[in-house]
Amino acid sequence: MERHRLLDETSGTPPDRFLITLVNRALEFVPAQAGALLLDDPVSKEDDRSRNELAIIVAAGDVKDSAVGRKVRPVDGIAGFVYARGERTCVNEVGGAHAFSREIDSLLEMPITNVLAVPVVIENHVCGSLILLNRQGEPAFTPRDERLMELFGDTLSLALQNLLDERRAREVARRDSLTSLYNDRYFHRKLQREIDRLGETKDGELALLFLDCDHLKRVNDLHGHLAGSQVLREVSFILQRTLAETVSLACRYGGDEFTVILLDADLSAAVAIAEKIRKAIDDWTFLPMSIGPGEPALNLKNVVTMSVGVATYRAHVDTSLPTAEQKNQILKKADSALYAAKTKGKNCVVAAEASSASPEGSSVILKT
Repeated sequence: MERHRLLDETSGTPPDRFLITLVNRALEFVPAQAGALLLDDPVSKEDDRSRNELAIIVAAGDVKDSAVGRKVRPVDGIAGFVYARGERTCVNEVGGAHAFSREIDSLLEMPITNVLAVPVVIENHVCGSLILLNRQGEPAFTPRDERLMELFGDTLSLALQNLLDERRAREVARRDSLTSLYNDRYFHRKLQREIDRLGETKDGELALLFLDCDHLKRVNDLHGHLAGSQVLREVSFILQRTLAETVSLACRYGGDEFTVILLDADLSAAVAIAEKIRKAIDDWTFLPMSIGPGEPALNLKNVVTMSVGVATYRAHVDTSLPTAEQKNQILKKADSALYAAKTKGKNCVVAAEASSASPEGSSVILKT
């Protein structure tokens, strides 16, 4: 949840509340005791939907909240069956069948007498199912209910598509076009929000890394700016791979400079992560393949390195200051530590001093 809080930012209605509203509207459209929305994983899904898993994203009515997040296979029950087939299904005599699965149905604490489910389609691809349980006011779901739910399923699919398009447009606006990392504008906004949050509590920590690629100008001068741009793309890949197990936000700050916001990392942990990044860059062979017709692979080793400055909220920020000034303070501390890393020979990590001492007095980890 912390990772999603750091990375996700939406205007208007949050996606979870938006989806809950849609499922509740379905229960008004066709009165039923309970309903749920299930979606597949767009990253791991296969073309053969029968091999995928669905997760219960939203539950409404008498479906327990404990069911949310649980996984369903297409062979487990009606919800998965509708997803795999891509067709609406109405079962008014459930018998021994399961709505979701044997395990999940047992959590519902209500007998399931009838089920109506429709597929959810986004961009012409089936990505989930919407399921209603136990018709209210009627002994069973009717053909009219089926038609209404099919219409509602189309409306739901369109609403999800619009939400996806909106989020994609917002994502493009806050990403750097070269590296696909977050851009400096988004970085400043997120840093301020995290500092505002920390200012309201005595708990939590935030670390800020300032990173600068050493000797990138040499690559540009010797091999051209296309090669330099590819180096920056590979640096962004290394950053994302190295930070994969952390709660963090990596950004391209401008030119050959990068920043990383680390949540819940004290100074020693942040320095260790920074050193891990520095070493990964140092060990990397850049441009191992051709970047275009007539451009040979360069296999640059020990040419591009990384200098890193580190500062943390608890160690380097005067929390009595207004939060806008706190943000400026941690930025200056991390930037001064980066300057110290550059002056100490580059390819090293420097932690900012907690006091107002000059950068030359900063703690340094030299290359190994």
